Amino acid sequence: MKRAIVLLATALLVAGCARLRPPVLVEEKKPNYPEEARLKGLEGTVTLHLLVTETGDVKYARVVKSSGYPILDSAAVAYGKTLKFRPATKRGKPVPVWLSWNVKYEALAAQFLPKEYVANMQKWYAQAAKLSKDDPQRRDVLQKILNADEEYVLFLKKNPTVNLNPWLGKFVLRKVRTTWIDFWDVWPLRFAPYHDFVLRFPDDPESGYAANQLILLLKEDIRRLKRVLPTDDVLYPKRDRLVREIYAFLAKNYPESLTGEFRKDAEKYLGKLK
Repeated sequence: MKRAIVLLATALLVAGCARLRPPVLVEEKKPNYPEEARLKGLEGTVTLHLLVTETGDVKYARVVKSSGYPILDSAAVAYGKTLKFRPATKRGKPVPVWLSWNVKYEALAAQFLPKEYVANMQKWYAQAAKLSKDDPQRRDVLQKILNADEEYVLFLKKNPTVNLNPWLGKFVLRKVRTTWIDFWDVWPLRFAPYHDFVLRFPDDPESGYAANQLILLLKEDIRRLKRVLPTDDVLYPKRDRLVREIYAFLAKNYPESLTGEFRKDAEKYLGKLK
């Protein structure tokens, strides 16, 4: 087993040379919140390392950053072991990998401040750029970024008519802005910080988690655009074009995420998929 773990660690390090596609979560599951912890008001984020096998099962789940509460850590480990992924692939073949995964037992902050969010992101991105990939401080900085991104997403979920894209423009890469230029002025880009993250940190273990959040939010936006958007909404005439752009992005970057109803619907826009 020690040999397998060493080989897995090496696979992550060389991902930049031979592109490693991260595992993709098959189905979103909400973590179980222990009733005892809920009654006591215990909150926190548990960072796990998951060993995802060639078949997409989680063989091991271990805590690498505690919430500060054993009851939440134990619940997170149990939850992590229930997750099912489409396996990571390297040169088209399934491979086992270690994946960093956050399990959040935390209420939304009382107040989300866009200016503070942008300032923190700019600061943390600058810090991460100065740290080597094997520096433990880099892991801490990347977790701070992901935690802040989750607060951003939660705020927009509770305030779906708010558009904070102008604030995102102060720190996301130009490629993110140009990819979603048709959305920029008219649709809240909840997924954009995760797209930015996977572009900046493609070979870090945290990138797999960010990629899964990106896919999840893009699929949620497809549903919102197709089922929720009122016909009198200013965006309605652009709806099909925006849905097509999302499907095209997923088909190009995460083809394994298009299954079932999403695959059938995507083929209406893109034609037969491979």
